[in-house]
Amino acid sequence: MKYSKELSVAINCAHCAGKLQMHALKGDNNILKKEDASPVTDVDKNCEEMIRDTLVRAFPDDGFLGEESGGRSGSSGRRWIVDPLDGTRPYIHGIPTWSTLVALEEENVPTVGVINLPALNMTCWAGRGEGAFLNGEPIRVSSTSVLEKAMGSALGFLEHPDCTLRENLLALMRRWDYAYGFMDAFSYVCLASGRLDCCISLLDKPWDCAAAACIVTEAGGRFTDVCGNDSVHNGTTVLSNGTLHPLILEHFSSRLIK
Repeated sequence: MKYSKELSVAINCAHCAGKLQMHALKGDNNILKKEDASPVTDVDKNCEEMIRDTLVRAFPDDGFLGEESGGRSGSSGRRWIVDPLDGTRPYIHGIPTWSTLVALEEENVPTVGVINLPALNMTCWAGRGEGAFLNGEPIRVSSTSVLEKAMGSALGFLEHPDCTLRENLLALMRRWDYAYGFMDAFSYVCLASGRLDCCISLLDKPWDCAAAACIVTEAGGRFTDVCGNDSVHNGTTVLSNGTLHPLILEHFSSRLIK
């Protein structure tokens, strides 16, 4: 396996972060507000520091981009992208869908992805060209081919400032058979394992979606932004089983995101 070392280190980092998170649930967490008003705790920062230090030791030439600590340049052309605690609000409130996300990006393409949901005892991972797995078992996206039969998940239709983009997403959601509440990276695991058919977010940063982009692609699905670009850096995310992807992008084709 080309990415065996990278996956081993990334999975271990995600599991260690999960242990820290579970242990910290029993105590008091120092909750602060970031500039965008989202919460951050000592657990977020401690987990990222641990993951960053581990990755830098194992792959000293690689770059790093973390939600809490920002970026570190490298010389290899590769970069690790990390969200140490995705779903801080659910974590604070005891909702078990928070996770740790670790991804490796090469030439702007996510080639390794790990999602660990410690409270649900679920770990999902993939390496480019090596398939996607959930708790060691191969997973595959659904075969749903009609939007009216799809079960989808969406985020950002209330918060996004662009009214046209919001309305495009709402129109798409009205066509689904059922709109599932967006439950952080747990939604992406459900998509990769065939339980959901599509996930759309208007709010994603690279650390939110890079791991899922690799995992869903390796599970047979597809990842783009709402304009159809294969990038985790454009602020919007469309993840699907692949079959539905062109139908989803049609709902956004009247508007180009700049």
